[in-house]
Amino acid sequence: MLMQLINGQYSPNDPERFRELYNALLVDGGYNRPDPYFILKDFRSYAEAQKRVEAAYRDERGWAKKAILNVACSGKFTSDRTIQEYVDEIWKLDKVTVNLNEG
Repeated sequence: MLMQLINGQYSPNDPERFRELYNALLVDGGYNRPDPYFILKDFRSYAEAQKRVEAAYRDERGWAKKAILNVACSGKFTSDRTIQEYVDEIWKLDKVTVNLNEG
């Protein structure tokens, strides 16, 4: 698969375009050893995870549910806290309750 980086698979008009990446992974990354960040060490598990992500993304309803739950279950954002501090300490505003059932 790595040969595709230098055999023209991804750049037919310039087969050497990805030579630097190929060399960094297999020959010498300029740090006196190839692949200093161990990209290839867990590439197989990375590729498998990407396949699972792709399958999940194709399930539109499931993906939407996951996205909504992810946002709903996330913690309080820093901006939320900061805005609340401005409301309380600087602007000294009172909360306003909106009743959506009234016409």
